[in-house]
Amino acid sequence: MNSDTAARQAPGDGAVDLAYEVAGQRGRPLLLLIHGGTSSRRSWDLLTPALRASFRIVAVDLRGHGHSPAPDRGYSALQLSADVGRLADELELQGVSVVGHSLGGMVAIHLAAHRPDVVRKLVLLNVPVTPRALEPMVRLEARVRDPGFFPLTEAFVDEWSSAARALPPHFLAAQQAHIRALRPVVWRQMFAELARADVSSELQQVRQSTLILWGARDGLLGERPREQLQAGLGKARVVTISDAGHNPATATPGRVAEEISAFAADA
Repeated sequence: MNSDTAARQAPGDGAVDLAYEVAGQRGRPLLLLIHGGTSSRRSWDLLTPALRASFRIVAVDLRGHGHSPAPDRGYSALQLSADVGRLADELELQGVSVVGHSLGGMVAIHLAAHRPDVVRKLVLLNVPVTPRALEPMVRLEARVRDPGFFPLTEAFVDEWSSAARALPPHFLAAQQAHIRALRPVVWRQMFAELARADVSSELQQVRQSTLILWGARDGLLGERPREQLQAGLGKARVVTISDAGHNPATATPGRVAEEISAFAADA
């Protein structure tokens, strides 16, 4: 990406000025990309080349991730969405299509519910609604609390960054390096917040046109969250991608780009 980057320190009120990157020509429709937990804006790098010709793209690093500040607290989806809303105000983003993966999708749901001035359309990729009800998430939260979890083992990093298809070596190496660089407090605070998170009520407040892209081979979330999203959002369009797992944008970037392009470009 051609980048305009901002990465500053957290102000006294607890908000964080996020690192971000902008790509694509001015005047194009805007996409705001919000990555999943333990990832960064680099997680979109396989997807964005197919979108740059049609969109202007803003990709953020959530607090604690990438080049954003990493305070000791503030990792709920609500607080993370406040950070993103602050950035949207700074960049004067209004009426944009917001794409969120996993935790980033929970952030996007909060943003759509509470900042409809910012969000025109919503794209959700494998997003949990009530993570505490998902056994793999419960096990992972307990694992992170184990004093022996840090430093991360090479086996865990390989497991956490694995994908259904072989990834380009440079992309995979960058993802693994990012996972290793996350502060332990970020892991613990983030999964502690996920253990009590529930965006069901926010779903009821979402009025924006929504596209759900769901990787059918998601061993972390399973199918229940997709059903919850459909039930909560009512008229959302659902596209199931049979050969993708938890992160469809990484597993099938071409297909995801096609779906986002058709959906976000449609007035």
